[in-house]
Amino acid sequence: MVTKEEKVVEPEKVKNTSEEKIEQKAKQNEELTTEKPEETKEKPQNETKEEIKEEVKEEIKEEVEEVVVEDDQPEETAGENFEQMLEDSLVNIKQFEIGDKVSGEIINITDSYIFVTLGGKRDVYAEKQDYIDKSGKLSFKIGDTLEGYIVKDTETETLIAKSLISVNLNILHDAFEEKIPVNGKVQSMTKGGYIIDISGIKAFCPISHIDDKIVIEPKKFMNETYDFRIIDFKDKGRNIVVSRKKILNAEKKKLRKEVLKELELGSIVEGVVTRLTNFGAFIDIGGVDGLLHISQFSWGHIDSPSEILNIGDKVKAKIIKIKGEKISLSMKALQENPVDAALRELTEGEVLTCKVVRNLSFGSFVEIKPGVEGLIPISELSRGRRINNPSEVVNEGDIVKAQIMKINIDKHKISLSLKALQPDPWDIIGETINENDVITGVIENVVNFGAFIKIGDGLTGLLPASKLKIAKVDLDSKNVGEEFKVRVVKIDKAAKRISLEPTNMPESFEDDKNGWHKYKREQKQKDHIDEDNPFANL
Repeated sequence: MVTKEEKVVEPEKVKNTSEEKIEQKAKQNEELTTEKPEETKEKPQNETKEEIKEEVKEEIKEEVEEVVVEDDQPEETAGENFEQMLEDSLVNIKQFEIGDKVSGEIINITDSYIFVTLGGKRDVYAEKQDYIDKSGKLSFKIGDTLEGYIVKDTETETLIAKSLISVNLNILHDAFEEKIPVNGKVQSMTKGGYIIDISGIKAFCPISHIDDKIVIEPKKFMNETYDFRIIDFKDKGRNIVVSRKKILNAEKKKLRKEVLKELELGSIVEGVVTRLTNFGAFIDIGGVDGLLHISQFSWGHIDSPSEILNIGDKVKAKIIKIKGEKISLSMKALQENPVDAALRELTEGEVLTCKVVRNLSFGSFVEIKPGVEGLIPISELSRGRRINNPSEVVNEGDIVKAQIMKINIDKHKISLSLKALQPDPWDIIGETINENDVITGVIENVVNFGAFIKIGDGLTGLLPASKLKIAKVDLDSKNVGEEFKVRVVKIDKAAKRISLEPTNMPESFEDDKNGWHKYKREQKQKDHIDEDNPFANL
Protein backbone atom coordinates (compact mmCIF):
# COMPACT_ATOMS: atom_id res chain seq x y z
CA MET A 1 0.00 0.00 0.00
CA VAL A 2 1.22 3.40 -0.93
CA THR A 3 1.39 5.99 1.85
CA LYS A 4 0.06 9.53 1.50
CA GLU A 5 3.50 10.97 1.13
CA GLU A 6 4.37 8.53 -1.64
CA LYS A 7 1.28 9.51 -3.69
CA VAL A 8 1.83 13.22 -3.81
CA VAL A 9 4.66 14.55 -5.92
CA GLU A 10 8.15 13.88 -7.13
CA PRO A 11 10.79 15.24 -4.69
CA GLU A 12 12.63 16.95 -7.52
CA LYS A 13 9.58 18.99 -8.46
CA VAL A 14 8.96 20.03 -4.88
CA LYS A 15 12.55 21.06 -4.57
CA ASN A 16 12.43 23.12 -7.72
CA THR A 17 9.18 24.73 -6.72
CA SER A 18 10.36 25.54 -3.24
CA GLU A 19 13.55 27.09 -4.57
CA GLU A 20 11.56 29.20 -6.97
CA LYS A 21 9.34 30.45 -4.12
CA ILE A 22 12.39 31.13 -1.97
CA GLU A 23 14.00 33.13 -4.73
CA GLN A 24 10.77 35.03 -5.38
CA LYS A 25 10.25 35.93 -1.75
CA ALA A 26 13.88 36.92 -1.32
CA LYS A 27 13.67 39.08 -4.38
CA GLN A 28 10.51 40.71 -3.03
CA ASN A 29 12.21 41.48 0.27
CA GLU A 30 15.15 42.99 -1.57
CA GLU A 31 12.82 45.18 -3.60
CA LEU A 32 10.97 46.29 -0.52
CA THR A 33 14.26 47.12 1.14
CA THR A 34 15.35 49.13 -1.90
CA GLU A 35 12.08 50.93 -2.68
CA LYS A 36 10.80 51.70 0.84
CA PRO A 37 13.63 52.63 3.17
CA GLU A 38 11.33 54.42 5.63
CA GLU A 39 9.25 51.29 6.23
CA THR A 40 12.46 49.35 6.75
CA LYS A 41 13.43 51.63 9.60
CA GLU A 42 10.06 51.16 11.27
CA LYS A 43 10.00 47.36 10.74
CA PRO A 44 13.42 45.94 10.03
CA GLN A 45 13.68 42.92 7.81
CA ASN A 46 15.48 40.40 10.10
CA GLU A 47 14.61 37.34 8.05
CA THR A 48 17.64 35.66 6.50
CA LYS A 49 17.57 33.70 3.29
CA GLU A 50 17.67 30.46 5.25
CA GLU A 51 14.69 31.51 7.35
CA ILE A 52 12.73 32.41 4.23
CA LYS A 53 13.63 29.06 2.74
CA GLU A 54 12.32 27.23 5.78
CA GLU A 55 9.11 29.32 5.73
CA VAL A 56 8.41 28.52 2.07
CA LYS A 57 9.08 24.84 2.63
CA GLU A 58 6.59 24.84 5.47
CA GLU A 59 3.93 26.46 3.23
CA ILE A 60 4.53 23.93 0.47
CA LYS A 61 4.33 21.08 2.94
CA GLU A 62 0.94 22.30 4.16
CA GLU A 63 -0.33 22.58 0.59
CA VAL A 64 0.98 19.10 -0.25
CA GLU A 65 -0.72 17.54 2.73
CA GLU A 66 -4.08 18.99 1.60
CA VAL A 67 -3.93 17.21 -1.74
CA VAL A 68 -6.17 14.15 -1.79
CA VAL A 69 -5.11 11.56 -4.34
CA GLU A 70 -7.21 8.57 -5.35
CA ASP A 71 -5.72 5.18 -4.63
CA ASP A 72 -5.61 4.35 -8.33
CA GLN A 73 -4.31 7.74 -9.56
CA PRO A 74 -0.87 7.52 -11.21
CA GLU A 75 2.04 9.24 -9.61
CA GLU A 76 2.64 11.38 -12.74
CA THR A 77 -0.94 12.75 -12.66
CA ALA A 78 -0.62 13.70 -9.03
CA GLY A 79 2.45 15.74 -9.89
CA GLU A 80 0.65 17.55 -12.66
CA ASN A 81 -2.31 18.39 -10.36
CA PHE A 82 0.07 19.80 -7.82
CA GLU A 83 1.74 22.04 -10.37
CA GLN A 84 -1.68 23.27 -11.59
CA MET A 85 -2.80 23.94 -8.03
CA LEU A 86 0.39 25.82 -7.30
CA GLU A 87 -0.05 27.95 -10.43
CA ASP A 88 -3.68 28.72 -9.52
CA SER A 89 -2.67 29.74 -6.04
CA LEU A 90 -0.13 32.19 -7.40
CA VAL A 91 -2.35 33.64 -10.22
CA ASN A 92 -5.96 33.82 -9.09
CA ILE A 93 -7.45 36.94 -10.72
CA LYS A 94 -11.14 36.55 -11.58
CA GLN A 95 -12.34 37.74 -15.00
CA PHE A 96 -15.60 39.70 -14.98
CA GLU A 97 -18.24 40.20 -17.66
CA ILE A 98 -20.36 43.27 -18.34
CA GLY A 99 -23.45 43.09 -16.13
CA ASP A 100 -21.91 40.99 -13.32
CA LYS A 101 -22.95 42.06 -9.82
CA VAL A 102 -20.05 42.62 -7.41
CA SER A 103 -19.44 44.02 -3.92
CA GLY A 104 -16.38 45.12 -2.02
CA GLU A 105 -14.91 47.41 0.63
CA ILE A 106 -14.55 51.12 -0.06
CA ILE A 107 -10.86 52.02 0.20
CA ASN A 108 -10.95 55.64 -0.96
CA ILE A 109 -13.40 58.42 -1.88
CA THR A 110 -12.45 61.42 -4.03
CA ASP A 111 -14.46 64.34 -5.41
CA SER A 112 -15.55 62.31 -8.43
CA TYR A 113 -14.93 58.61 -7.75
CA ILE A 114 -15.33 55.84 -5.17
CA PHE A 115 -12.57 53.20 -5.13
CA VAL A 116 -13.49 49.67 -4.04
CA THR A 117 -11.37 46.56 -3.53
CA LEU A 118 -12.76 43.18 -4.54
CA GLY A 119 -9.96 41.23 -2.88
CA GLY A 120 -6.48 40.38 -4.06
CA LYS A 121 -5.20 42.61 -6.83
CA ARG A 122 -8.72 43.55 -8.08
CA ASP A 123 -9.63 47.19 -7.43
CA VAL A 124 -12.53 48.89 -9.18
CA TYR A 125 -14.07 52.34 -9.13
CA ALA A 126 -17.54 53.93 -9.42
CA GLU A 127 -18.68 57.41 -10.31
CA LYS A 128 -19.57 59.24 -7.10
CA GLN A 129 -22.52 60.96 -8.79
CA ASP A 130 -24.13 57.56 -9.39
CA TYR A 131 -24.38 56.83 -5.62
CA ILE A 132 -25.43 60.27 -4.38
CA ASP A 133 -29.02 60.33 -3.02
CA LYS A 134 -31.76 62.79 -3.94
CA SER A 135 -30.57 65.26 -1.33
CA GLY A 136 -27.14 65.31 -2.95
CA LYS A 137 -25.32 63.44 -0.15
CA LEU A 138 -23.22 60.30 -0.26
CA SER A 139 -24.29 57.86 2.45
CA PHE A 140 -21.14 55.73 2.13
CA LYS A 141 -17.76 56.10 3.82
CA ILE A 142 -14.39 54.39 3.64
CA GLY A 143 -14.68 50.89 5.01
CA ASP A 144 -18.33 50.41 3.95
CA THR A 145 -19.33 47.72 1.49
CA LEU A 146 -20.44 48.97 -1.93
CA GLU A 147 -22.43 46.92 -4.42
CA GLY A 148 -22.67 47.54 -8.15
CA TYR A 149 -22.74 46.10 -11.66
CA ILE A 150 -19.78 45.87 -14.00
CA VAL A 151 -20.38 48.37 -16.81
CA LYS A 152 -16.84 48.58 -18.16
CA ASP A 153 -13.97 46.13 -17.91
CA THR A 154 -10.66 46.55 -19.70
CA GLU A 155 -7.03 45.59 -19.02
CA THR A 156 -6.47 48.90 -17.24
CA GLU A 157 -9.74 49.69 -15.45
CA THR A 158 -13.03 48.29 -14.19
CA LEU A 159 -16.05 50.56 -13.68
CA ILE A 160 -19.12 49.63 -11.62
CA ALA A 161 -22.53 51.34 -11.49
CA LYS A 162 -25.49 51.35 -9.14
CA SER A 163 -28.00 49.70 -11.53
CA LEU A 164 -28.20 47.69 -14.75
CA ILE A 165 -29.62 50.77 -16.48
CA SER A 166 -26.14 52.16 -16.43
CA VAL A 167 -25.01 48.96 -18.08
CA ASN A 168 -27.57 49.41 -20.82
CA LEU A 169 -26.74 53.09 -21.21
CA ASN A 170 -23.10 52.20 -21.66
CA ILE A 171 -24.07 49.63 -24.28
CA LEU A 172 -26.36 52.13 -26.01
CA HIS A 173 -23.62 54.73 -26.05
CA ASP A 174 -21.28 52.23 -27.71
CA ALA A 175 -24.07 51.40 -30.19
CA PHE A 176 -24.43 55.13 -30.93
CA GLU A 177 -20.72 55.60 -31.59
CA GLU A 178 -20.37 52.41 -33.62
CA LYS A 179 -23.71 52.91 -35.44
CA ILE A 180 -24.91 49.48 -34.32
CA PRO A 181 -28.70 48.84 -34.56
CA VAL A 182 -30.61 48.31 -31.29
CA ASN A 183 -33.93 46.58 -30.74
CA GLY A 184 -36.81 48.54 -29.23
CA LYS A 185 -40.57 48.46 -28.75
CA VAL A 186 -42.93 51.30 -29.67
CA GLN A 187 -44.43 52.01 -26.24
CA SER A 188 -46.58 55.11 -26.72
CA MET A 189 -47.23 58.15 -28.90
CA THR A 190 -46.18 61.65 -28.00
CA LYS A 191 -46.07 65.04 -29.66
CA GLY A 192 -44.20 64.67 -32.93
CA GLY A 193 -43.34 60.99 -32.58
CA TYR A 194 -43.12 57.88 -30.41
CA ILE A 195 -41.59 56.74 -27.10
CA ILE A 196 -39.41 53.68 -27.68
CA ASP A 197 -38.50 51.23 -24.90
CA ILE A 198 -34.95 49.88 -25.37
CA SER A 199 -34.12 47.43 -22.57
CA GLY A 200 -35.90 49.62 -20.01
CA ILE A 201 -34.46 52.88 -21.34
CA LYS A 202 -36.75 55.42 -23.00
CA ALA A 203 -35.85 56.93 -26.35
CA PHE A 204 -37.68 59.24 -28.76
CA CYS A 205 -38.37 58.46 -32.41
CA PRO A 206 -39.72 61.34 -34.59
CA ILE A 207 -42.73 60.33 -36.67
CA SER A 208 -40.71 61.10 -39.81
CA HIS A 209 -38.16 58.45 -38.75
CA ILE A 210 -40.51 55.57 -37.88
CA ASP A 211 -40.75 54.59 -41.56
CA ASP A 212 -39.11 55.36 -44.89
CA LYS A 213 -42.46 56.42 -46.34
CA ILE A 214 -45.00 59.08 -45.41
CA VAL A 215 -46.88 57.89 -42.31
CA ILE A 216 -50.61 57.81 -43.05
CA GLU A 217 -51.73 55.63 -40.11
CA PRO A 218 -49.53 56.52 -37.07
CA LYS A 219 -51.29 54.07 -34.73
CA LYS A 220 -50.34 51.01 -36.75
CA PHE A 221 -46.79 51.14 -35.30
CA MET A 222 -47.96 50.92 -31.67
CA ASN A 223 -46.67 47.95 -29.60
CA GLU A 224 -44.52 46.78 -32.52
CA THR A 225 -40.84 45.85 -32.08
CA TYR A 226 -38.27 47.11 -34.60
CA ASP A 227 -34.55 47.68 -35.02
CA PHE A 228 -33.50 51.32 -34.60
CA ARG A 229 -30.35 53.36 -35.17
CA ILE A 230 -29.37 55.79 -32.38
CA ILE A 231 -28.90 59.16 -34.08
CA ASP A 232 -28.47 61.33 -30.96
CA PHE A 233 -27.16 60.55 -27.46
CA LYS A 234 -27.05 63.49 -25.03
CA ASP A 235 -27.01 64.24 -21.30
CA LYS A 236 -25.49 60.85 -20.44
CA GLY A 237 -28.43 59.00 -21.94
CA ARG A 238 -31.26 61.22 -20.67
CA ASN A 239 -31.92 62.37 -24.23
CA ILE A 240 -31.74 59.59 -26.81
CA VAL A 241 -33.16 59.93 -30.33
CA VAL A 242 -33.54 56.89 -32.58
CA SER A 243 -34.48 56.28 -36.20
CA ARG A 244 -35.98 53.25 -37.92
CA LYS A 245 -35.81 55.10 -41.24
CA LYS A 246 -32.00 54.94 -41.19
CA ILE A 247 -32.15 51.15 -40.89
CA LEU A 248 -34.71 50.83 -43.69
CA ASN A 249 -32.80 53.15 -46.01
CA ALA A 250 -29.56 51.25 -45.43
CA GLU A 251 -31.30 47.94 -46.14
CA LYS A 252 -33.00 49.40 -49.19
CA LYS A 253 -29.72 50.80 -50.51
CA LYS A 254 -28.07 47.42 -50.15
CA LEU A 255 -31.03 45.65 -51.74
CA ARG A 256 -31.16 48.25 -54.53
CA LYS A 257 -27.61 47.45 -55.62
CA GLU A 258 -28.43 43.75 -55.75
CA VAL A 259 -31.70 44.27 -57.64
CA LEU A 260 -30.18 46.73 -60.13
CA LYS A 261 -27.63 44.11 -61.15
CA GLU A 262 -30.47 41.79 -62.20
CA LEU A 263 -32.72 44.33 -63.97
CA GLU A 264 -32.44 44.76 -67.71
CA LEU A 265 -33.90 47.17 -70.24
CA GLY A 266 -37.09 45.71 -71.67
CA SER A 267 -37.73 43.41 -68.71
CA ILE A 268 -41.30 42.98 -67.51
CA VAL A 269 -41.57 43.44 -63.72
CA GLU A 270 -44.28 43.36 -61.06
CA GLY A 271 -44.50 45.89 -58.26
CA VAL A 272 -46.63 47.71 -55.73
CA VAL A 273 -47.72 51.36 -55.90
CA THR A 274 -46.06 53.18 -52.98
CA ARG A 275 -46.71 56.83 -53.85
CA LEU A 276 -48.84 58.91 -56.23
CA THR A 277 -47.93 62.37 -57.53
CA ASN A 278 -49.44 64.70 -60.10
CA PHE A 279 -46.87 63.53 -62.66
CA GLY A 280 -47.05 59.78 -62.07
CA ALA A 281 -46.64 56.91 -59.59
CA PHE A 282 -43.69 55.29 -57.80
CA ILE A 283 -43.64 51.50 -57.98
CA ASP A 284 -41.66 49.28 -55.58
CA ILE A 285 -40.14 46.48 -57.67
CA GLY A 286 -38.42 44.32 -55.09
CA GLY A 287 -36.76 47.05 -53.02
CA VAL A 288 -36.15 49.49 -55.88
CA ASP A 289 -38.54 52.32 -56.77
CA GLY A 290 -39.36 52.86 -60.43
CA LEU A 291 -41.22 55.85 -61.87
CA LEU A 292 -44.35 55.23 -63.89
CA HIS A 293 -44.91 58.57 -65.64
CA ILE A 294 -48.49 59.66 -66.26
CA SER A 295 -47.87 59.48 -70.01
CA GLN A 296 -47.00 55.77 -69.63
CA PHE A 297 -50.18 54.73 -67.82
CA SER A 298 -52.28 54.21 -70.90
CA TRP A 299 -52.59 55.05 -74.59
CA GLY A 300 -55.59 57.15 -73.62
CA HIS A 301 -55.39 60.62 -72.11
CA ILE A 302 -55.72 60.84 -68.31
CA ASP A 303 -55.75 63.93 -66.10
CA SER A 304 -54.57 62.32 -62.85
CA PRO A 305 -52.80 59.07 -61.89
CA SER A 306 -55.48 58.45 -59.24
CA GLU A 307 -57.97 57.86 -62.06
CA ILE A 308 -56.29 54.50 -62.68
CA LEU A 309 -54.12 53.57 -59.65
CA ASN A 310 -54.29 53.61 -55.85
CA ILE A 311 -51.54 53.18 -53.24
CA GLY A 312 -51.04 49.47 -52.61
CA ASP A 313 -52.20 48.35 -56.07
CA LYS A 314 -50.14 45.64 -57.75
CA VAL A 315 -49.09 46.49 -61.29
CA LYS A 316 -47.16 44.90 -64.14
CA ALA A 317 -44.94 47.17 -66.21
CA LYS A 318 -42.06 47.17 -68.66
CA ILE A 319 -38.66 48.77 -67.99
CA ILE A 320 -38.19 51.35 -70.74
CA LYS A 321 -35.19 53.22 -69.32
CA ILE A 322 -32.38 52.67 -66.78
CA LYS A 323 -30.12 55.59 -65.91
CA GLY A 324 -27.93 55.00 -62.86
CA GLU A 325 -30.35 54.16 -60.07
CA LYS A 326 -33.31 55.73 -61.89
CA ILE A 327 -35.75 53.34 -63.53
CA SER A 328 -38.58 54.36 -65.87
CA LEU A 329 -41.56 52.04 -66.24
CA SER A 330 -44.46 51.78 -68.66
CA MET A 331 -47.80 50.01 -68.48
CA LYS A 332 -48.66 51.41 -71.89
CA ALA A 333 -45.84 49.40 -73.47
CA LEU A 334 -47.67 46.20 -72.51
CA GLN A 335 -50.89 47.35 -74.18
CA GLU A 336 -51.74 47.21 -77.89
CA ASN A 337 -51.49 50.57 -79.57
CA PRO A 338 -55.14 51.44 -80.28
CA VAL A 339 -54.05 53.81 -83.06
CA ASP A 340 -52.96 50.85 -85.19
CA ALA A 341 -56.41 49.29 -84.98
CA ALA A 342 -58.15 52.65 -85.44
CA LEU A 343 -56.19 53.47 -88.59
CA ARG A 344 -57.36 50.22 -90.09
CA GLU A 345 -60.99 50.85 -89.14
CA LEU A 346 -61.42 54.58 -89.87
CA THR A 347 -61.93 56.04 -93.36
CA GLU A 348 -61.46 59.50 -94.81
CA GLY A 349 -64.70 61.46 -95.02
CA GLU A 350 -66.16 59.67 -91.99
CA VAL A 351 -67.94 61.91 -89.47
CA LEU A 352 -67.06 61.26 -85.79
CA THR A 353 -68.10 62.52 -82.39
CA CYS A 354 -64.95 63.66 -80.55
CA LYS A 355 -63.86 65.23 -77.28
CA VAL A 356 -61.57 68.28 -77.30
CA VAL A 357 -58.59 67.41 -75.05
CA ARG A 358 -56.04 70.16 -75.82
CA ASN A 359 -56.01 73.56 -77.51
CA LEU A 360 -52.70 74.68 -79.00
CA SER A 361 -51.78 77.67 -81.14
CA PHE A 362 -51.98 75.65 -84.37
CA GLY A 363 -55.20 73.76 -83.66
CA SER A 364 -57.18 71.48 -81.34
CA PHE A 365 -56.45 67.85 -80.44
CA VAL A 366 -59.54 65.70 -80.09
CA GLU A 367 -59.94 62.18 -78.69
CA ILE A 368 -61.58 59.97 -81.30
CA LYS A 369 -61.59 56.92 -78.99
CA PRO A 370 -59.53 55.92 -75.92
CA GLY A 371 -55.89 56.23 -76.91
CA VAL A 372 -56.61 57.64 -80.37
CA GLU A 373 -56.26 61.36 -81.01
CA GLY A 374 -56.60 63.52 -84.08
CA LEU A 375 -55.85 67.15 -84.93
CA ILE A 376 -58.26 69.81 -86.16
CA PRO A 377 -56.02 72.53 -87.68
CA ILE A 378 -56.96 76.09 -86.80
CA SER A 379 -57.89 76.71 -90.45
CA GLU A 380 -60.46 73.90 -90.22
CA LEU A 381 -62.23 75.10 -87.10
CA SER A 382 -64.58 77.56 -88.78
CA ARG A 383 -65.65 78.49 -92.30
CA GLY A 384 -64.98 82.00 -93.56
CA ARG A 385 -63.73 83.27 -90.22
CA ARG A 386 -60.33 84.52 -89.18
CA ILE A 387 -59.30 82.75 -85.93
CA ASN A 388 -56.31 83.70 -83.80
CA ASN A 389 -56.74 80.98 -81.17
CA PRO A 390 -58.74 77.71 -81.18
CA SER A 391 -60.37 78.70 -77.87
CA GLU A 392 -62.40 81.26 -79.88
CA VAL A 393 -64.33 78.31 -81.32
CA VAL A 394 -63.98 75.33 -78.92
CA ASN A 395 -62.96 74.73 -75.30
CA GLU A 396 -61.18 71.75 -73.74
CA GLY A 397 -63.78 69.17 -72.77
CA ASP A 398 -66.27 70.14 -75.50
CA ILE A 399 -67.92 67.34 -77.46
CA VAL A 400 -67.92 68.15 -81.20
CA LYS A 401 -68.64 66.48 -84.50
CA ALA A 402 -65.80 66.48 -87.02
CA GLN A 403 -65.10 64.94 -90.40
CA ILE A 404 -61.93 62.96 -91.15
CA MET A 405 -60.01 64.82 -93.84
CA LYS A 406 -56.83 62.71 -94.03
CA ILE A 407 -55.32 59.55 -92.47
CA ASN A 408 -51.52 59.11 -92.51
CA ILE A 409 -50.86 55.49 -91.59
CA ASP A 410 -47.05 55.80 -91.62
CA LYS A 411 -46.98 58.77 -89.22
CA HIS A 412 -50.01 57.64 -87.18
CA LYS A 413 -51.75 60.98 -87.80
CA ILE A 414 -55.40 61.81 -88.37
CA SER A 415 -56.57 65.25 -89.57
CA LEU A 416 -60.16 66.37 -89.02
CA SER A 417 -62.32 69.38 -89.83
CA LEU A 418 -65.21 71.20 -88.24
CA LYS A 419 -65.50 73.55 -91.18
CA ALA A 420 -66.34 70.71 -93.54
CA LEU A 421 -69.61 70.11 -91.65
CA GLN A 422 -70.62 73.77 -91.64
CA PRO A 423 -72.86 75.11 -94.52
CA ASP A 424 -71.08 77.22 -97.14
CA PRO A 425 -72.64 80.72 -96.96
CA TRP A 426 -71.76 81.25 -100.65
CA ASP A 427 -74.23 78.55 -101.57
CA ILE A 428 -77.07 80.65 -100.11
CA ILE A 429 -75.61 84.14 -100.45
CA GLY A 430 -78.55 85.30 -102.54
CA GLU A 431 -80.82 84.64 -99.57
CA THR A 432 -78.85 86.97 -97.34
CA ILE A 433 -77.38 89.87 -99.41
CA ASN A 434 -77.58 91.27 -102.95
CA GLU A 435 -75.81 93.97 -104.97
CA ASN A 436 -76.72 97.58 -104.04
CA ASP A 437 -77.82 96.47 -100.54
CA VAL A 438 -76.72 98.82 -97.77
CA ILE A 439 -75.63 96.77 -94.77
CA THR A 440 -73.68 97.21 -91.56
CA GLY A 441 -70.53 95.15 -91.19
CA VAL A 442 -67.58 94.89 -88.80
CA ILE A 443 -64.08 96.08 -89.71
CA GLU A 444 -61.97 92.90 -89.64
CA ASN A 445 -58.65 94.25 -90.91
CA VAL A 446 -57.13 97.38 -92.46
CA VAL A 447 -54.33 97.10 -95.07
CA ASN A 448 -52.64 99.52 -97.47
CA PHE A 449 -55.04 98.66 -100.33
CA GLY A 450 -58.23 98.86 -98.31
CA ALA A 451 -60.27 97.42 -95.46
CA PHE A 452 -61.89 94.00 -95.02
CA ILE A 453 -65.45 94.20 -93.74
CA LYS A 454 -67.22 91.13 -92.33
CA ILE A 455 -70.85 91.21 -93.46
CA GLY A 456 -71.86 87.72 -92.24
CA ASP A 457 -70.56 84.31 -91.15
CA GLY A 458 -68.12 83.23 -93.82
CA LEU A 459 -68.71 86.39 -95.87
CA THR A 460 -66.14 89.16 -96.00
CA GLY A 461 -66.00 92.04 -98.48
CA LEU A 462 -63.25 94.43 -99.58
CA LEU A 463 -63.58 98.20 -99.26
CA PRO A 464 -60.84 99.60 -101.63
CA ALA A 465 -58.53 102.33 -100.39
CA SER A 466 -59.32 104.43 -103.49
CA LYS A 467 -63.00 104.63 -102.52
CA LEU A 468 -62.14 105.45 -98.94
CA LYS A 469 -60.06 108.34 -100.22
CA ILE A 470 -62.83 109.62 -102.49
CA ALA A 471 -65.29 109.36 -99.59
CA LYS A 472 -62.75 111.09 -97.40
CA VAL A 473 -62.85 108.26 -94.85
CA ASP A 474 -59.68 107.54 -92.87
CA LEU A 475 -59.40 104.03 -91.39
CA ASP A 476 -56.46 102.31 -89.66
CA SER A 477 -55.80 99.39 -87.32
CA LYS A 478 -57.35 101.27 -84.42
CA ASN A 479 -60.74 100.91 -86.08
CA VAL A 480 -60.62 97.08 -86.21
CA GLY A 481 -63.73 95.68 -84.53
CA GLU A 482 -65.86 98.76 -85.16
CA GLU A 483 -69.12 98.65 -87.12
CA PHE A 484 -69.16 100.36 -90.53
CA LYS A 485 -72.03 100.90 -92.95
CA VAL A 486 -71.31 99.98 -96.59
CA ARG A 487 -73.03 99.43 -99.92
CA VAL A 488 -72.62 96.14 -101.77
CA VAL A 489 -71.23 97.05 -105.21
CA LYS A 490 -70.56 93.62 -106.71
CA ILE A 491 -70.86 89.92 -105.76
CA ASP A 492 -68.60 87.48 -107.64
CA LYS A 493 -69.93 84.10 -106.56
CA ALA A 494 -67.46 82.15 -108.69
CA ALA A 495 -64.41 83.91 -107.26
CA LYS A 496 -66.09 84.30 -103.83
CA ARG A 497 -65.41 88.04 -103.76
CA ILE A 498 -67.55 90.94 -102.58
CA SER A 499 -66.78 94.56 -103.51
CA LEU A 500 -67.95 97.32 -101.15
CA GLU A 501 -67.97 101.09 -100.97
CA PRO A 502 -68.80 103.77 -98.40
CA THR A 503 -72.41 104.96 -98.39
CA ASN A 504 -71.35 108.62 -98.71
CA MET A 505 -69.62 108.13 -102.05
CA PRO A 506 -70.31 110.69 -104.89
CA GLU A 507 -71.48 109.29 -108.23
CA SER A 508 -69.46 106.13 -108.69
CA PHE A 509 -67.05 105.64 -111.56
CA GLU A 510 -69.00 102.72 -112.98
CA ASP A 511 -72.44 104.39 -112.68
CA ASP A 512 -71.54 107.68 -114.37
CA LYS A 513 -68.13 107.71 -116.01
CA ASN A 514 -68.62 111.27 -117.50
CA GLY A 515 -69.58 112.69 -114.15
CA TRP A 516 -66.60 110.94 -112.54
CA HIS A 517 -64.22 112.39 -115.15
CA LYS A 518 -65.83 115.79 -114.70
CA TYR A 519 -65.29 115.53 -110.99
CA LYS A 520 -61.64 114.67 -111.57
CA ARG A 521 -61.17 117.62 -114.01
CA GLU A 522 -62.68 120.05 -111.55
CA GLN A 523 -60.42 118.83 -108.84
CA LYS A 524 -57.44 119.17 -111.19
CA GLN A 525 -58.35 122.77 -112.15
CA LYS A 526 -58.56 123.71 -108.51
CA ASP A 527 -55.09 122.37 -107.98
CA HIS A 528 -53.63 124.18 -111.12
CA ILE A 529 -51.18 127.06 -110.60
CA ASP A 530 -50.78 129.78 -113.39
CA GLU A 531 -47.33 130.56 -114.76
CA ASP A 532 -47.57 134.25 -113.83
CA ASN A 533 -48.49 133.35 -110.29
CA PRO A 534 -45.70 134.50 -107.97
CA PHE A 535 -45.93 131.18 -106.17
CA ALA A 536 -45.59 129.15 -109.37
CA ASN A 537 -41.89 128.50 -108.97
CA LEU A 538 -42.07 127.59 -105.31
